[in-house]
Amino acid sequence: MKKATVLLIIFLLLNTSIVAIGGESSSPNKSLLEKQIDSLHSLSIIKHNNKIQNYQERLDKRFQSKVNSPVGDFIFSPEDIELKDDAFHGADTLHFTEWWYFDAAFDNGYTAQVGIRVLGIINQGIVSVRLDIYKEGELESHELKKYLIWDFYASKDVPLIKLKEKQVMDCHINETTGNWVYNLSLELDKSSVELRFVGCTKGWKGSTPGGKWAVILPRADVSGTIKLKNEEINVSGIGYHDHNWEITVFTGINFGWFWGKVNSNSYTMTWSKIMTTRFWGQPLLVINKKNDDYMNIEPEYIQFIVKDIHIEKGMLVPYSFVLKVQKEDVSLHVDMEVVDTHHERWVGIINYWRYHIKCTGSITIDSQTEIIDDIQIAEYIRFRR
Repeated sequence: MKKATVLLIIFLLLNTSIVAIGGESSSPNKSLLEKQIDSLHSLSIIKHNNKIQNYQERLDKRFQSKVNSPVGDFIFSPEDIELKDDAFHGADTLHFTEWWYFDAAFDNGYTAQVGIRVLGIINQGIVSVRLDIYKEGELESHELKKYLIWDFYASKDVPLIKLKEKQVMDCHINETTGNWVYNLSLELDKSSVELRFVGCTKGWKGSTPGGKWAVILPRADVSGTIKLKNEEINVSGIGYHDHNWEITVFTGINFGWFWGKVNSNSYTMTWSKIMTTRFWGQPLLVINKKNDDYMNIEPEYIQFIVKDIHIEKGMLVPYSFVLKVQKEDVSLHVDMEVVDTHHERWVGIINYWRYHIKCTGSITIDSQTEIIDDIQIAEYIRFRR
């Protein structure tokens, strides 16, 4: 029971911004309407007290079932996607996290990452929007903006997001090519992006020990503009987009995960390793071919090896990896060297590293070999020290 309670506390800490909304209710400068909303918020908390008490018991039972079904029993099985998979899912639970993630590596040395995250707990919520821009792997700009849940609109049928009635993300399928086309428009105080992602690979989805995961655009052609320090820059390059939902406290049962992707001329390899403990985890790998299908690689054929470890802030942090696959029709060898990192610590508990990695190697499929020479964004997250 104690372990399950700790997991709930971690999730609550991750949603501290939600608590802060109610914490501002004593401000004398609030309007009458704002004070009425705060009163309703307090009544809502009282109304859900019994639900929280009952939820503790359900939490403990579910935790035990997760422990009895460790990640070692997990086999990733990707399936085809439809537009609704990238719409808003929400969750029929007291708490959830859902997010849409985009990144792009541009021809001029810039890279960018956009994240839209919904945090929900006890029928309350907040939305955070993040934009990071890098040059040659070094962070040039970081902005995070938060919105109240009633400023957020997301369709439950198609990929469409608005913030304060301004469209941020939309998607359609090109009737001629069948490609998924996304328009991403985000303007913050000091930086902005106006980007179009045109998919050139087939998306897929599946369940992981961390929740639902849909890789909508394993690879896309990206063009548009980024604005940084009052300078508008035309960009083009290669992008990626995925969507996670049904993320709950049980994600924290794992030690953490690695994630990234690698491109050759015709292929894109999306990889991850979900860590049950500091030293053991389950790898997954899906290979897409441009304008073609995808293939799932079973974990027994995947080797993910850590070669170089640095000590940072009292923690062992990997800085070099090798990804290998050897089976009858597929041979893959990729050396991945970290060229720069962006580290963050969330609420003093969760550590997150965004890597820029140099990927070199080769992939052979059906006796056809392609060289890999690529710089991509990857990540390492750990839920405990």
